[in-house]
This record gives sequence, C-alpha cells and structure tokens, in this order.
Amino acid sequence: MSRVVRISEDAYEIATAYGSGLSEGIRMMDAIIRELRTTGRSPLDVKEIERIVRSAVRDEIESVVYRG
Repeated sequence: MSRVVRISEDAYEIATAYGSGLSEGIRMMDAIIRELRTTGRSPLDVKEIERIVRSAVRDEIESVVYRG
C-alpha cells in the first residue's frame, strides 16, 4: 500500500540522506532509532529524535486527512 503525502523540502532532503528514496530513508531512520534504543550507545537523546520524527509524520498525515 502506498499513500501520497506532502512534506517540506528539508524533510525530504533529510530522509533521502538516509536512503535512496523517501520510504527507504524513513525505514532506515526507524532501524537506527530501534538499534540505538536497544544498545543505548548513542550520545543523542533517542526519545527526542523519535518524538521529532513521529511529530513530523503525524503533522503531515493530519494535513492530508484534513485537506482531503
């Protein structure tokens, strides 16, 4: 299944830095967050990164749902 959503240019650039396309980039970010959560090796606050990613995705999905 696929879904068409609008995202900002900078979010697209960030996601595609992690993979060949938007979907692959998001999957890679998710894998990194999961790995960091299980190993606890990251100096970054993984909860904050997860909150930011989830918030961005939620905002975009809500904007599509309320427009359509």
